[in-house]
Amino acid sequence: MSIRTIEDNLIATIKTIVTDKVRSVDSLPGDWDDDVLRRLLRLMPGVFVVFAGGAPERAGGTSAQLSGVWIVYVATAHASGEAARRRGDGRQVGAYELLELLVPRLHGHTVPGEGTLSFARVENLYNGAIDKQGVSVYAATFNMPMALPSDLDLPTLDDFETFAAHYDIPPHESGAEHRKWLEGDYTTSNADAKDEVAVAQD
Repeated sequence: MSIRTIEDNLIATIKTIVTDKVRSVDSLPGDWDDDVLRRLLRLMPGVFVVFAGGAPERAGGTSAQLSGVWIVYVATAHASGEAARRRGDGRQVGAYELLELLVPRLHGHTVPGEGTLSFARVENLYNGAIDKQGVSVYAATFNMPMALPSDLDLPTLDDFETFAAHYDIPPHESGAEHRKWLEGDYTTSNADAKDEVAVAQD
């Protein structure tokens, strides 16, 4: 089982389902939160895939079998209001339409050599912070039985070669400026110190 293979397959499959109805289909590193929302505003409407982990299918089993959890987020943004974000407005797709396109087609979808998705639930992630940004977000959760590989070839893994760090002393006055700096945007300030260390390879 390869988590990366499953993720790539889901992204490619979703792209064929939603075609040109969204701006972006991509993966996310973790659950939806306010920081993710701010980063992704310009990519909406969009569909985003997350591998959320999973629990062992059977406690105390001899192999690393798990019930993997995959979340597909649909996110829409409409200046014309909350109803348009959910229902669409004739010019841009709504969250309901994306869910109705994706959920039936992903339920039962088989990733060759890996496993089959089983639909679990849909959640409305509405809250005050999301609403203030003019966004609607729904999470469709799927389960997939997965087996983590026991025969990983360690020599195929890339070596850790370079450690790089930038330091900001004292911290920026605003969270927005600090986020720009963390993303490599130094247009308004530069790092106070930088380290880059090459790690010797055996």
